[in-house]
Amino acid sequence: MNQRKHLTLIAAGAAFLSALPLWNVFESSTWAIRSFLVVAAMCGVALLVRSLRAPTWAPSAAMAGAALLGLTWLYPSSHEFIGIIPSPSTIKHFGSLLSTASTEMSEFATPVGDRPGFLFLATLGVAVVALVVDLFAVVLRRPALAGLPMLAIYSVPVTVTTESTSWFPFALGAVGFLWLLVTDNVDRVRRFGRRFTGDGRDVDLWEPSPSPPPASGSARSVSSPRCSCRSSRSPCPAA
Repeated sequence: MNQRKHLTLIAAGAAFLSALPLWNVFESSTWAIRSFLVVAAMCGVALLVRSLRAPTWAPSAAMAGAALLGLTWLYPSSHEFIGIIPSPSTIKHFGSLLSTASTEMSEFATPVGDRPGFLFLATLGVAVVALVVDLFAVVLRRPALAGLPMLAIYSVPVTVTTESTSWFPFALGAVGFLWLLVTDNVDRVRRFGRRFTGDGRDVDLWEPSPSPPPASGSARSVSSPRCSCRSSRSPCPAA
């Protein structure tokens, strides 16, 4: 697996970890399961497209398409094509869910139940964060900027929750961001000076340096004796 594919996995994992503080907003883990399915589908499509050496913009477009299909499958309007391809009614249904979530925000206190509007809003938010993090970290190679969308969803529970929240999901979100930064820095160091074996095989970063191959043949270099005679008239002795 090349480094770009590896960074794709790390970016998807970091994006999902940054959303874990939303656990303090919901009563159950339904939102997490659905968000994980959508992020996993986006990551899988991005890996597939990048393995085909497609243009730079293609993985991001494929991830957006995978997110749309995943949301259509999880929140159907019963008017989809083949049950998963969105139709105009599907887009209207998504707008209705967002409108319902906006209305219910002032009616329900956290933690909230599995309301369709809240679940759709959470899943959509995590998918958008995963897309933007991949764009910054993998495409633009600016992982520090990827912390902005991660921070946005990271701070949602602090904004909407009135009670004390658990610190553990926040710690996991911070670990995800540090994981992304460390992976990118290791990749930069590796690309600065790459090591190879004698047959041209690339040596992994954590592998020890290969020992040089033994010299072929048993030929030894023999230095020819030099004449030490100072007088130019006396001939040098034969070797």
